[in-house]
Amino acid sequence: MASNVDKLSKFNSAINHYAEAQRAKILEDIETFKEKELKETEATAKLESERLIIKEVAAERSNIVREMSHKELDARRELLEKRQKIADKVFERAQKVLVDFTTMPEYVILLERFAKDFAKSFAKPGTVIYLKPGDEKHQPKIEAAFGQTCTFKTDEKITIGGIRAENTGLRLAADSTLDAILESQRGWFEENSGMAVV
Repeated sequence: MASNVDKLSKFNSAINHYAEAQRAKILEDIETFKEKELKETEATAKLESERLIIKEVAAERSNIVREMSHKELDARRELLEKRQKIADKVFERAQKVLVDFTTMPEYVILLERFAKDFAKSFAKPGTVIYLKPGDEKHQPKIEAAFGQTCTFKTDEKITIGGIRAENTGLRLAADSTLDAILESQRGWFEENSGMAVV
């Protein structure tokens, strides 16, 4: 009987040993699985956080670029406004100088020269010469320089001086007003004033 008890004891011991080995193996497998899952979770979390960081950095960079663009446009607009104010002041002063010039004897000589130039192109009758209001006193000298009969009219749009001519029969018009000559200098002034906005 003792041998049966021995056998039973050995059998129980073998079963316990096998169960303990299986338990150790299961615990080891669980530890390996946990480590693997933890590493995968860490890798996924790291990847997601890197993606989030990249996305946030790109969004912030985009915001900065947009903000800088707005600031640059605002600064450029401000410079353009300042440049325009300076140009306007320069042209206002030039206009005053020209208005003062129209009170001098040299102004009449200039009107005569403009009339002589018009005579070269306006060879047929029917020419109308426009003056600024107040310059009617110069009509005889202008007509003499023009060398042919013409009609005179005042034009409120001429504020500085000079003359403008039209001949509908010739379908021809010419503008030698000081207003037009001054205005034509704006492009030159913008190019040569050194106030370019780049």
